[in-house]
Formats: sequence, C-alpha cells, structure tokens
Amino acid sequence: MEAVVREWVLLEKSSIESLRTFLLTYVLQRPNLQKYVREQILLAVAVIVKRGSLDKSINCKSIFHEVGQLISSGNPTVQTLACSILTALLSEFSSSSKTSSIGLSMEFHGSCKRIFQEEDLRQIFVLTMEVLQEFSRQENLNAQMSSVFQRYLALANQVLSWNFLPPNHILSLSLSRGVHYIAMFESAQNVMLKPTETWREALLDTRVMDLFFTVHRKIREDSDMAQDSLQCLAQLASMHGPVFPDESAQVSYLAHLVEGLLSMINGIEIEDSEAVGVSNIISNMITMFPRSVLTALPSDLFTSFINCLTLLTCSFGRSAALEEVLDKDDMVYMEAYDKLLESWLTLVQDEEHFPRGCFVQSAVQVFNSYIQCHLAAPDGTRNLSVNGVASHEEEEINEIQEDDREMFSDQLASIGTLGRVAADHCIPLLTSLVEDRVTRLHGQLQRTQQHLMASSDPESVDRKVLDDLYEDIHWLILVSGYLLADDPQGETPLIPSEVMDFSIKHSREVDINTTLQILGSPGEKASSIPGFNRTDSVIRLLSAVLRASEVESRATRASLTELLSPQMGKDIMWFLRRWAKTYLLMDEKLYQQISIPLSAAFGADTEGAQWIVGYLLEKVIHNLSVWSSEAELANDTVELLVTLVEKRERANMVVQCENWWNLAKQFASRSPPLHLLSSSVQRTLMKALVLGGFANMDSDTKQQYWAEVLHPLQQRFLNLINQENFAQISQEEAVKQEIIATLEALCGIAEATQIDNVSSLFSFLMDFLSSCIGLMEVYCNAPETINLIIEVFVEVAHKQICYLGESKSMKLYEACLTLLQVYSKNNVGRRRNDATAEEDQYQDLLLIMELLTNLLSKEFIDFSDTDEVFRGQEQTTASPNRAVSAADVVLYGVNIILPLMSQDLLKFPNLCNQYYKLITFICEIFPEKIPQLPEELFKSLMFSLELGMTLMSSEVSQLCLEALSPLAEQCAKNQEKDSPLFLATRHFLKLVFDMLVLQKHNTEMTVAAGEALYTLVCLHQAEYSELVESLLSSQRDAVIYQRLADAFNKLMASSTPPTMDRKQKVAFLKSLEEFVSNVGGLLCVK
Repeated sequence: MEAVVREWVLLEKSSIESLRTFLLTYVLQRPNLQKYVREQILLAVAVIVKRGSLDKSINCKSIFHEVGQLISSGNPTVQTLACSILTALLSEFSSSSKTSSIGLSMEFHGSCKRIFQEEDLRQIFVLTMEVLQEFSRQENLNAQMSSVFQRYLALANQVLSWNFLPPNHILSLSLSRGVHYIAMFESAQNVMLKPTETWREALLDTRVMDLFFTVHRKIREDSDMAQDSLQCLAQLASMHGPVFPDESAQVSYLAHLVEGLLSMINGIEIEDSEAVGVSNIISNMITMFPRSVLTALPSDLFTSFINCLTLLTCSFGRSAALEEVLDKDDMVYMEAYDKLLESWLTLVQDEEHFPRGCFVQSAVQVFNSYIQCHLAAPDGTRNLSVNGVASHEEEEINEIQEDDREMFSDQLASIGTLGRVAADHCIPLLTSLVEDRVTRLHGQLQRTQQHLMASSDPESVDRKVLDDLYEDIHWLILVSGYLLADDPQGETPLIPSEVMDFSIKHSREVDINTTLQILGSPGEKASSIPGFNRTDSVIRLLSAVLRASEVESRATRASLTELLSPQMGKDIMWFLRRWAKTYLLMDEKLYQQISIPLSAAFGADTEGAQWIVGYLLEKVIHNLSVWSSEAELANDTVELLVTLVEKRERANMVVQCENWWNLAKQFASRSPPLHLLSSSVQRTLMKALVLGGFANMDSDTKQQYWAEVLHPLQQRFLNLINQENFAQISQEEAVKQEIIATLEALCGIAEATQIDNVSSLFSFLMDFLSSCIGLMEVYCNAPETINLIIEVFVEVAHKQICYLGESKSMKLYEACLTLLQVYSKNNVGRRRNDATAEEDQYQDLLLIMELLTNLLSKEFIDFSDTDEVFRGQEQTTASPNRAVSAADVVLYGVNIILPLMSQDLLKFPNLCNQYYKLITFICEIFPEKIPQLPEELFKSLMFSLELGMTLMSSEVSQLCLEALSPLAEQCAKNQEKDSPLFLATRHFLKLVFDMLVLQKHNTEMTVAAGEALYTLVCLHQAEYSELVESLLSSQRDAVIYQRLADAFNKLMASSTPPTMDRKQKVAFLKSLEEFVSNVGGLLCVK
C-alpha cells in the first residue's frame, strides 16, 4: 500500500489499474480468507482509489459498477464482500481517525473527501438503499441473510453519520476566518447530519425515511440491528443546513418524520434496546429544528407529538426508577429519561414561541409521574419490582454512593422547571404531600415511643414504616427545593417568576394573618388552624418543611434520635439554605411585581422575617449539638449559618438574637459538643461567626463581640505554645487537636474576608502567622499539620493580598519568605522518587505553588489604594534596605519547587497544572529575574517549558507558549547575544516553528503560538530565515514550493523588519491565520 503511494508518479496507469483488479479478484476468489487479511487488502484497494481520484487516473464509477454486480448476484458471501469494499472506501475518504496514514498532506485528504462526498458517497447511499429495500420486502430471513442485512444497515448509519465538509466557496470563507484545515478532520463524536445541496433529491425523498421506519419495524426484536436502524432515524432527525431549500421544506420534512415516529411507536411496547434510540430521535428533532418550524406543524399533529412525548417520558421515568431499584449496570431507561427531560427543558424555556399554556397538562403528567415513582406504596410505586414484590433490602445501600441531590441534580432541575410551568397544580400538591408525610411521621414516632416504653428491647422496633416515610420526605423536599428556588451559585438568586406569579394570582383568596400564623406554628398541624385553606401555598410549602424540622427537633428532645434519619436532617438544611438565599429579606427593587403574602412574611423589617431568622438560628444550634458526629449534616447546617450572615441585611437580624451570642461564646470556649465537630465544619463555623461580627452594632457591642469570639482563640493558642514544656507535650493527641482546631479557625477567619473587614482581620491574622512558622519546626514530621499551616498562609494570601497596600503586603511577603525558608530547611535531602506514591503525598508542594501563585496575583488584581482600607491605622513603612518583594518570595519558592518537580510528579494533573500556571506567571511578571537564576535552576525551568510545550495537555502547552513572549522581550532588552536565555529562546524558535507549520496541533493554540513565534522571530531573524530556507529546499514539488514561498513572503510582509511593536504583532497574527489556512494542510501529513 505504502509502496504504491510512494512510487505513484513513476508507475504506469495500466499497472496501477491491473494491481487494483488483481487485489479485488484475489479477495473474490477466496471467500474463506481470514477477515483481517480481507479487510487489509480492501483497504489497499480503497487507498489506490483515493490516490487515483486526485489525478483522475482511476474512476470510481467502474468500481460502483462492479460492486452493483456483486450486490445483484444474490449470493450472501459476495454481497458481504461488496459491503466490505464500500465500508473500506467510506473509512478511507472520511478523513477521520480511520483514514490510513499514507504520508500525504491534510489538504490532499480534504480535497479527496470533498470530491467523494458530492458524487461517490451519494452513489454508495443509493446502493445501500436498494439493498435495504430488497431485504425489507422479504418475509423470512435466514441467519446468513440477516447478517448481510445488518452489514448494510451499519453502512447506511455510517453514511448518515458522515461529517460533511462545506462546499469549496464556503470552506474558503471559513478558512479565511482562521479555521484550520486540520480541524476539519478531527473525528467528531455525535455528528449531526448537514449534507450539501446536491443531496436534496436523495434525502428529501419521503421514501427514504419511510424505508428506515419499515426496516425498524421488521428488525426491532434484534437489539443490535435495532440500534443501527434507530441511529439512522436519529441522524435523519438531526438533518439541517443547505439541503433544505426553504422553511416550508423543513416543515413538510419534520411533519413526515413526526407522523412516521408516531405510527412506529403507537401500539407497541418499547423494548429496552429501543429506549435510548427513540429518545435520541426526539431530542434531535427538538434541538435541531427551529421553533418556527415546530410551531408551523399542523396543530393536531403537534398536539399528538407532545402527547406522545408526555407518555414516553412518564413510561421511561417509571422504567428508570425500576432500573435503579434493581441496581442494573446498564441504565438504558435512565439515559433515555434524562434525554427526554432535557428535550422538555428546551421546549419549556422557549415557551413564548408556542401557544400559551400548551405544555401545562404535559408538565402536570410528567411531574405527577416523577412524584409517584419516588413515593412508597400505596400512593406511589417506589420499591415495587416487576412482580409487585419489594426490591433488595435497604441495608445494601452503597456507602460510597453519591448524594441524590448531586447525582440527580439535572433530573431534579428539569422536574422543578416543569413544576413551575404547572405551578397551579404542583405547588399545592407538594404542600399537601409534605404535610401529610410529616403528620404521619409524627404519629409513627409517637407510636414507636410508646412501644419502646412498653418493651425494653429497642431491636423490636419495626423500622420499615419509618424508613418509607423518610424516603418519601427526602424526595418531596428535594423536588420542593428545586421548584421554589434556583441553584444559589454566584449572583443573588431571584424568586422564579412563575412562583411569584402564582403567589400574586392567588393573593386575593389569601388571609395573610392565618398564613403567618401557620408559618409561626411549626409545632401544629396546618389543618388544625382555623381558616387554613385561605393561605398562600408557597408559604405553606415552607411551613411544611419547617414542621418536619420541628418534628425532628422534638424527637431528639424526647431521646428518639436513634429513630431519626440524618438524611432527612441534611435535606431540611439544604432546602432551608436554598430557600433563605432566595426568599429571606428579598430585595423588592429587583422585581417588577411583588406578592403581598411573600413580602409580608419574608420582606425587610417584618416580624415574619425576624421570627424565621430566630427559628433557623435555633435549629442550627440544635443540630450542631445533636448531630456533631454526622459530618455531612453538620456541614449542611453550618452552610445554612453562613447564608444567614453573608449578606449584611440578614446578619443585622441574626446578631440581635441572644442565641447567636451564646453560640459564639460556646464555640470560642471550645465547649462540648461543638469541639466534637469535624475540622472542616469548625472552619466554616468560624467563618460564619466572623462574618456576623461585621453586622451593624455600636462600637462597644462590637468590641465585646470580638472579645468573646477572637480573643479566647488567641489566648488559648498563646498560653499553649508559650508553655515551657511545649516541645515535650506538643505530640500529645490533645495538644495536636488543639493546634489543628486553631489552624482550621484561622483558615475560617481568612475565608470570611471582605473589603470592609480586611483591615481588622489582617492585623489579627498577622499576629498568628509568625507563631505558625514556629510550629513548622515542632511538627516537621506530621505532614497533615504542616499542610494545614501552609494552608493558613494560602488562604490569607488568596483572600487578602488584593486589598493590601504596600507596607501590609511587605509584612505578608516577609512572613511567607520565612515560612518557605523553614520549609526548605526541613526538606533538605528529602527524596521524592516514589512514582507509585499517591498525589496527596505531594499536597505540601501543591499548597506552596498555590501560595506563590496567590502572591503573584497581586500584580493582576489590586484593589488597594496605598493602604486605603487601613486608613486611620498607624502607617509603618519597611526600611528600604530590607524590603522584601513578591519576586523575592516567589523565586525563593521556585528554588524549592523546581528541583523537586520530576517528570513522574508531572503525571499528576493537579500538580502539573498548578506548576505550569506558576512558572508562566513568573515569566510574565518577573521576566527580568529569570536570567539571574542559578545555572541548574535555569536549565530546569527551560526543560520544564519544553516538556510542557511538547508532551503535556493542550492547556499546559498553551501556558508554556504564553511564557515565551515575555522571555524573548526580556532578551531583546538585555541585548546579550551569548546569554543562556538568548540561546534557549533560539532553541524555542525551532520548536514553535515546527509546531505551527509542520505538526498537527490544537487550533485553539494558534494565537498563543503565533505571539510566541513573532517575538522569537524579532529576536532571531537570521535563524528564522534559515528555517524557512531549509523547509523550502526540502520540497520536490515545484507547485508546493511556490505556494510555500509565497505564503512565507506574505506572512512577514506586514512586519519587515519585525520589531517588538504591538501593531506589527497584531498584523502578523492576522497574516498567520491566512498562512495556516492556506498551507497548514500542505505540510501536516497523515
């Protein structure tokens, strides 16, 4: 194969043709040839055809004539061979990863693909259709014929999954925008069908689609073939682009597709193997066809389609729930269900294009079905398996399993959105279900308590009823949380407009006093309060969750904690946090209309809001004392606390509660049971207490608060480390725990930094940092403690450096430098050669790199104004002769890091990314320091950059390219022609040149590589000219030589001679885009 391509120009056309005929005949005459040998010979034939197509020395028509004869022979073996020939041609011309590497340019492969897809690919499609037509007419297929049928069906799928190149004139446009030739040939996953105009006749013929529906009906029992036929239909459903002459053609095509799908699905029980395929067809239709085409469908057809989608979604949802119960490995229904829910989300988010309210009934059905699948019998179908028998025991629940709210977040978000569409139905439904389950839970706990009083054996309690209730409440709370509020990441989340509209719409029927009475009586059943029906459902839903919380609290007071579910506790905390971020003290200016009941219950300066803040705070304190051993529940609880104080308006209310002060005192004095909380929870609790301290209080109160929160921490720490025998007792468990608790608290304090509190927090933390450095010596053999000490510095630098003015920054730099010196002394001679070690053993290196990167970030993000935030404090400027700069600290740190970073360590993604981020920052910010590095370090740094550019991920490669420009600019400033940096940049010029011109590279890197190349060319113009000359002299083909020479001349035309001028660089980058698109495909070889 390679020989033919290599010697092509020297061979006679007749010799090539006879070789091709010989190879085909050889395979035809040996039906029992091994499959691998046959495929390889046919691949050689395909390569010959591909090479011949360029100079038109071989005509594909003759091949198709031969293949047509083989197909019409009626002999299954010969028909299979014909299919193999066509498959080999497809693979060879597809210009994907399947294409043979034959040493020809990417441009050649692209030209072949374009010629092939316009004529020959269509010919293959027509041949395939004829075979499928023939087979679909036959009544009974034997095994051999079925096998042939399957091969041709797979071939049809391959044709419909072809990644079409746009026609030549469009391609030249996209290439002029810098779309790299090579990018055209990446093997794309899930290619949507976008054929050119020439395919109209072949694909807009309704018989094609009908044939695939007929084929699927015939073979749907065979799961392998069914997947291929459904994939073909899914590809047809994704068709878009110039193949449609106008919108009316799209409408009639989609209408025919919907009719075919409905008639295929109606009256059949969908098989497991069909679920994903059917959902892909629907998903592609909804995603790929414009809304105007969907709405232009005949209204009864559109209605039938939406009804069908509704029924399928409900059915797949039930099957998905069953799959989960049976713990199946292959969750086909779950995948199909997720796909359909995504389709609903797409429709609902564009609902303004559709008739008003057309999705409400469907939303009700899908929502009801979801709720039903997640409730226990008799109301729901959860845990009922096929025969109505309960599934495996609850004890088998996998401990490592992800939390449902994470695992099913996409599903819950879709269901929450559908619930909003049908808010009139869904909010009252959720309210009544939560109220009912909580009432039942209350009754069941009371009965269990009586049973325990009568019987001394706690094992005799039947937990089945309780477990079912907990699971019901779990899902109801999750769905309620997703319906009422959006994920509170980032900006202030708003109350969803549908929920607000629902509350406004019903506000006339609402008695606000009764609503507030229900809200304020979590200990009572809502239905026991007179007039309970005239209340706001949104507030009632919150009240129902608060009632669950109250039942839980009362059960713990009655010593029934053993019977409770920590999962329910977590769900309640998660819900209340999500709810509080959105509803509590909402900013009414952000809404066009506001619901009076919501405003009266949760608005600013209302008794309702004051009561809720007090109640939530009480709940938080209760949880922390009862559930301190449940780390996840405690974590959700302190996160709720942070939410209550992170906004100043809420914090102002919180600090008026006596409980808040009690919590602060209790935590500061490490009283039980708060000292039992895990370290990460203690850190977050500290953060919350510090944030609360910046609420509005008079100065005396504030002073008193800090005296109670921060002062004890400082006192205890100093008392401990200043003991004479501290060195002896330091390794005792109790002492270590005290130290760790203090370090965690310091991290929490740093995390609470905001622009208006940084001055007080920085001064407080600085007092600790020097003591922490002393601890490095004491705990040099306790890596966890060392890491935590470094983490304190990382957090302080991360949160505070951007606000610090010069003198304060200097103090921090000095502290960091001392820390690194001690770390370095303790790590001298420590070898890290164990390639099998886990990444977490290098946590200290990762933290130090993070610390250095955080210090460098000051150069980018600086909010300080000559110690603006510290005004009024005494200014101390460091004496100039002992000033420590960020550069000193960072380069000292690099001295420690570089020798330790072996190639084995760079295999760990986190370490690798952090390391390269750091060295790129250094090159960008302090390029003048790089030539001053000791020789060995300098070599290590240059080697790291080369390694990152050539052998690492594209992200790392890009970072290294970004580091080269400032280094080259630094060289140009110094003008030292024999310096190590000058020689290194010359070496990098060849690397970047090869990367851009000769190698296949990620197209996103062209700009970074172009900038690096330009600055390197400015520095080494003669060497660049040599590289170009050498490349041109290696070209034997005169046409290619000329194209390359012209392209290189044009590339530098705008910047001759090249100088470090911004305008010139921009012009060069523009020319580079054109250069890469014109000749990039010529020199990259496959």
